Amino acid sequence: MAAIAGMIRFDGRETSPQDITAIKRLLAHRGKVKSLFLQQGVLLSFDGTLETDDKAEVFSVADTTLFTQINTESCFIPNYLRDSNASFNQPNADFAIALWDARRQLLLCARDILGVKPLYYVHQPGLFCAFATEIKALLAFEEVVVKPNRNKFREYLSWPKAYIPYSSETFYEGIYSVLPGHCLQLSRTETLNTPYWKPDHSRLDGLKVAGDYAAQFEDDFTSAIDSRMRSKDRIGSHLSGGLDSSAVSSMAQQLLQTQGRASVHTFTIDTGLSSTDETFYVKEVLKQWNPEHHTVQPIADVLSSILEINRLFDRPEQFIIPSSFHLSVSIKARQLGCDTILTGHDGDSVIPTGFDYLDQLIDCQDWTGLERACRQRISWPGSNFTKISDKWLSLSDRQKLEKYLLHLIGTEITNRFRREHLGAFLRSISNQKKQLHLSTASIIRYCIKRLRDKMAHVELIDSAFNPEFRQLTFSRNLQTTKGLNACFSGNNHVPVSQIINTTNVICNEQFDHIGAYYGHQYAFPFFDKRVVELGLSTPSWVNFDQGRGRGLIRNGLQNVLPAAIIDRQSKTNFVEYGNLSARQLYLATQEQFTLPSHAIWEIIDRTVFHQIVDVVFNSRIPIQQKTRYNWLLSRFIYFSLWLSSVSERR
Repeated sequence: MAAIAGMIRFDGRETSPQDITAIKRLLAHRGKVKSLFLQQGVLLSFDGTLETDDKAEVFSVADTTLFTQINTESCFIPNYLRDSNASFNQPNADFAIALWDARRQLLLCARDILGVKPLYYVHQPGLFCAFATEIKALLAFEEVVVKPNRNKFREYLSWPKAYIPYSSETFYEGIYSVLPGHCLQLSRTETLNTPYWKPDHSRLDGLKVAGDYAAQFEDDFTSAIDSRMRSKDRIGSHLSGGLDSSAVSSMAQQLLQTQGRASVHTFTIDTGLSSTDETFYVKEVLKQWNPEHHTVQPIADVLSSILEINRLFDRPEQFIIPSSFHLSVSIKARQLGCDTILTGHDGDSVIPTGFDYLDQLIDCQDWTGLERACRQRISWPGSNFTKISDKWLSLSDRQKLEKYLLHLIGTEITNRFRREHLGAFLRSISNQKKQLHLSTASIIRYCIKRLRDKMAHVELIDSAFNPEFRQLTFSRNLQTTKGLNACFSGNNHVPVSQIINTTNVICNEQFDHIGAYYGHQYAFPFFDKRVVELGLSTPSWVNFDQGRGRGLIRNGLQNVLPAAIIDRQSKTNFVEYGNLSARQLYLATQEQFTLPSHAIWEIIDRTVFHQIVDVVFNSRIPIQQKTRYNWLLSRFIYFSLWLSSVSERR
């Protein structure tokens, strides 16, 4: 719940007392403030650490949660003086730091590798640079103009088809975010962003077989949870019944019992819908570990939760499921006095399914290995591929295998048909058919189905921008996390973009803001530096686990997780709840969308907007086909509400 803020001036002026007062007022909820006044500015720490080295003329403030036993009062400056920017790669920590090197006339800012700790800045060359844990503290500066950043609108309001790198842009012009895993250098005239994160794979060189990786995961994950509970009095944990939240809650309770400490408080969110009911799996965790359990309901008034996020977060809502979910847990946790909440948020990005192993077999044309892997994949109890065939459950094992194989290699076949001569294509298909033991009839049926699907394909809506906004081009020199890929060796088996992307990082930032206002700190064991590095280094075949998926966590925690969780193949889909919340939001705000003067219509096309509304409210359209339309409508409403709040502030 700590925070940092400050300003360094390059123009010889004194830091405005009004600015300092505003920062202290706006960040008061984050802790008691300590101030360090410098010749060129001020550094502020709200329950964070403040370091000085007068001889070297280096000063820093940091919001840091360390997961290794080192001196927290002198963590950054000595390392910086010895190793410069590379020093930020050394601690296993969630941190945001601002360091002023007076001799070099440089302000250096850095964040942890997953951006768990937020940090934003303003740099006006020749004048000043300022930084803060929350954007609202920068918006209060006399010299900062509050103006929405239209460059960001297109990204936020478009249905994502791939992982989007996290960028330094925020929703306000002139206010930027420090990139995770990067060191930002601000001088009088220049801004320089360089990655500092270099994963340490050397400690993992000895891992050879699947059991080695599983044992290492158990060690690293245990340490990650233990260190996040250290010095905390009352621990909370999300428990949905999924693999990630169950792993976090089970391991936390085991450790607390071993240490003779009070039980973890687990929180399950009950939407009241059968489609999201995970009671069976939650009860399995409760039966094995007996934590202090609480069932909460999402805040009934979804609109009020969105308005609360606008106030806390200074940006539109980021979560796919609105924060009526997370706020309900935070309210209950505050009542119980929890000072930290553990979450398995997006653990499947760090410790993935491993199903890309099948793609690797296709790429190297290992058809024998592919057939064997596919047999394993479809044979696990609970595996259900009705998305491939609505008759899946009634098919024979052979029919399932053929349909699954053709589903996987269909794109590869299509690509070869486009690039190869007919004769060569037919020969390769004949060879592939023989090695995969596919019947001619199954291939013909598959091709006919692809043709029919293509003819019946309905173009899906990805966005609703009006023609004028679509034609706008923005001059952008984006600083993003995409450059981190260049720092990584070939030892990485998981794409960096899968872990560090816009959705993940901004959700982390939103969690931080929610926790700060409700009196607890969110903690992410899966985002521990050592756990992330292990995830990057683990071969896909280890996670594939003979078709079961996520072998690293299932095998590594087999003595901690209940058997039902280890064997679980399903994943709950919240599309029905998303549909209900989107409809509720629209009904509560539709008067805004009747106003022709609302700023949303400068961006969104009315006709397309109402097409999306019609899909969301159409009871004849299957609920599973509404995912993107629920998302789009909700985003338009989140964005509209945020625009209104910005207009009121200006």
